Amino acid sequence: MKKILIALLVVFMLAGIAAVGVGYYVYRQVRSTVTQFAEFRQLPDIERGVRVRGGFVPPASEELTEAQVARLVRVQTQVRTRIGERMAALETKYKALMEKTRASLSDAPALIAAYRDLAAVLIDAKRTQVDALNEAGLSLEEYRWIRNQAYRALGAPYVDMDIGRLVDDVLAGKTTSEPAQLQGAIGPAGPDANRKLIEGVKKQLEQNLALASFGL
Repeated sequence: MKKILIALLVVFMLAGIAAVGVGYYVYRQVRSTVTQFAEFRQLPDIERGVRVRGGFVPPASEELTEAQVARLVRVQTQVRTRIGERMAALETKYKALMEKTRASLSDAPALIAAYRDLAAVLIDAKRTQVDALNEAGLSLEEYRWIRNQAYRALGAPYVDMDIGRLVDDVLAGKTTSEPAQLQGAIGPAGPDANRKLIEGVKKQLEQNLALASFGL
């Protein structure tokens, strides 16, 4: 699996050279998907239900706190519990898509289309995530930063596909040159303190890579 993700990293770096050209292609393809599957239109509105907005400034030290790690795991656990048996289907499709040998930025529309039959699952999961974030007093910005730092410490890269943002851009008539981003890290990275903090939750983080890849 790690070899596959290393290959993805190389592809993403090369794809960045042509990112602007890819942007319009991605926009057209995602727009087509969103038009066909109206369920996806709900995602941006659901995300706007997060009560804590903006104002998060990552610390220069990049160090997580014990409370932040606990909140990350709690939010992911609530989402996973809500999805229940449907998580297996989500993970199966995630693994299949990650094993594509020619994955690139332009695969973003295909990625969304492949998940269209699980749109209801993603929407249900997003609603649960928003409720959990509100309960934890987290903004999306802080949550995403915590998640990225945790996976960097774990040494696990993941393709972050922010479907909510993509749909929002499409509905606003915007193109994007970054339909997906590679987050985490190949091999443990970041402060030593972070690696110590996640020591007890490594298994949970690994199990939730599929969630992380879809903004959950």
